[in-house]
Amino acid sequence: MWKLSDEIFVKLQKEIGEIYARAEEIAGRIEEKWREIPEPVECSACGVDGSRGIERFSGLVLYFVTSVSVGEDLREMSEITMLKPHVNIEERIRLHMHTSEFRIGSFACEEIVLMDGSLRGALIRPASFIGDPEELEKSYDLENFIQDFLEILDEHLKIVEEDVRQERAKKNYLLAREELFLKMEEGYRKGEKRIEDLMILAEYLEYLHALNRLLEKNAVFLAKNFYTHEFDSEVSDSAVLELLALKQFGFERAGYIVFKPKIGKTMPWFVRENRKRFKNLFREFESAFVRFEDFGNIYLLEGEKIDEDLIAKLRSLEVEGYPLQLFQAHRIAKIKRDEIKKLFLSLFSSLKPDHAILLKRGRDVLEE
Repeated sequence: MWKLSDEIFVKLQKEIGEIYARAEEIAGRIEEKWREIPEPVECSACGVDGSRGIERFSGLVLYFVTSVSVGEDLREMSEITMLKPHVNIEERIRLHMHTSEFRIGSFACEEIVLMDGSLRGALIRPASFIGDPEELEKSYDLENFIQDFLEILDEHLKIVEEDVRQERAKKNYLLAREELFLKMEEGYRKGEKRIEDLMILAEYLEYLHALNRLLEKNAVFLAKNFYTHEFDSEVSDSAVLELLALKQFGFERAGYIVFKPKIGKTMPWFVRENRKRFKNLFREFESAFVRFEDFGNIYLLEGEKIDEDLIAKLRSLEVEGYPLQLFQAHRIAKIKRDEIKKLFLSLFSSLKPDHAILLKRGRDVLEE
C-alpha cells in the first residue's frame, strides 16, 4: 500500500503555514470589514441546477443534459442528443448544460432566480473553436448567418418555454444539433466548408443568447467554490476572509462583504457588433462574499445589485447556511441524471442488432 512520505507531509505543512501567515498579514491591513447579516425578509425564489452524462462509443458520442428549476413550481428539461464532430467533447457538452440551465432560469416567475455557479465564470467562458474563428468569415456570410440565427433563436425560445410549461420538455433543444443548422450551413457558405467551427459558433451563440435572457431576471449566482483574488494575487480570497473574520470577531461569524469585481473580459466581435441583442451581457454587476450562519461556509454571490435588502431575502431562504431551493434543485437534477442513465439502457436494447457494432466502448476492456 502506498504511504505518505515524511517529505510530502513536511512540504504540505510548510506551504499551508505560509498561506496562513500571508492571509493573516493581508487581513490585518485591508480596509474591508464584515457586515452583520440582516434579519430575514420573506421573498419568492427558485433555484436552478443541471446535470449531464456522456456515453462514448466507437461510432458515436451520445449524451444528455438536464436542468431543473425549483420554486413555486417545478420546471425541468431533459435533452438527449448526439455530438458531431467528435472534438472538444467535454467543453461543448458542459456548454450545452449551461445553456439549458440559463434557459429554464429565464422562464422563472419568482422574484429571485438563484443559479448554482459564478456569473463571472459564465461571462468569460470561451467557445471551444478548433481553428481560428476569424477564418470563418472567409467561408461563410457570417454577418447574415448570425443575424438570422439570433432571430430564429428568439422564436425557438418561445417553443422551449411552452414545452417546459406543458411539462413535455423531453427532447433536444439545441438548434446546432438540428437539421435546420445543416441547411443554414449550406445556405450561407461562400468558400471552403468549415462546418466544425461554424457549429461551435452556433452552440456559443445559443449559450450567450440564453445567458442574456436569464439576466433580464433578478438572477443571483452563488458559487460554492471560488478562487478569486480581490485582495492578493497569490492567496485566495477565501483564506483572507476566514482570517479577517477571526481578527474582527474572534470566530467564524455570519456576515457579508459587497465589492465591485475585477473582470478583464472583452466580448467576441460578433457580440460587440450585436450589442443591442446582447445588452444584458454588458451590464456591470456586483459581488459579495457571504456567510449565512456562524461557522458556515463562505459563498461568492454575483448579481446586478447586491445590497442589504437582497442579503436579508436570501437569509430567509437558507437552511443550515445554504439556500434551500438550490439544495433541492441539485438533488432533483441528480435524480434526473440517474433516471436518464437507465433510459439509455432501454434505448440501446431497442436498436437494430446490426448497429450494435457501433456501440462498443473502448474502456470496456478495463472494466469488470
